[in-house]
Amino acid sequence: MIPVLLILIPLLGGLATFFIKNAQVSRNWAMLCSILTLAVSLAGIFVYNQPECLKFDAPWIQLLGSRFTIALDGMGQMLCLLTALAFPLIFLATWKNNYNSAGRFFGLMLLAQAGLLGVFLAMDALLFYFFWELALIPAYFLCSTWGGEKRIAATFKFFIYTFLGSLFMLITLIYLYFQTPDASFSIASFHDLNLTISQQNWVFWALFIAFAIKMPIFPFHSWQPDTYEQSPTAV
Repeated sequence: MIPVLLILIPLLGGLATFFIKNAQVSRNWAMLCSILTLAVSLAGIFVYNQPECLKFDAPWIQLLGSRFTIALDGMGQMLCLLTALAFPLIFLATWKNNYNSAGRFFGLMLLAQAGLLGVFLAMDALLFYFFWELALIPAYFLCSTWGGEKRIAATFKFFIYTFLGSLFMLITLIYLYFQTPDASFSIASFHDLNLTISQQNWVFWALFIAFAIKMPIFPFHSWQPDTYEQSPTAV
């Protein structure tokens, strides 16, 4: 249940924050949610010898062969810990900053955290894609609402780049899905695929472009300077 809590705490906490009108209360609530998330992430490290606590599997979109499968293991455990640690530090570092509609600001921040944690926990490719988008959408609204004077142009550029990256990823995942013998989006099924060299080449380059935009690396990096410059410090 630890992976479920890692997602549910910032997700439900973020949704609840939208209804908090007082700026200081919303700030305190966001900090509390982020600390609880960090505590759960730390707990996941100390129960490594209890694998049943680190995995969760449930039906999701059965028609498409996709399941809500998440697990806290390997590299994902470290990345979840870093993400859980970052948000309390972010809130602490910007504690004295005043935001218009603070409830929405902190709510979107927590939703972004839920998306990021989901990306590192997902064991299903379609679920991975869902959380990937969940992390990007709050970032877009955070930048466009609380950013600098040129925030609209910067976020539009950010949207175009990330949309193209997401499109490349989705097309590739759907292609791999049709190659699996069990018609599944399970990452384990993707690992067992026996693709030809030509198939591997185009799959690699399509996913490379998708992740290169997100990282970002040359020549897909030009969205980053503008977006970072115009975004609030916390974002």
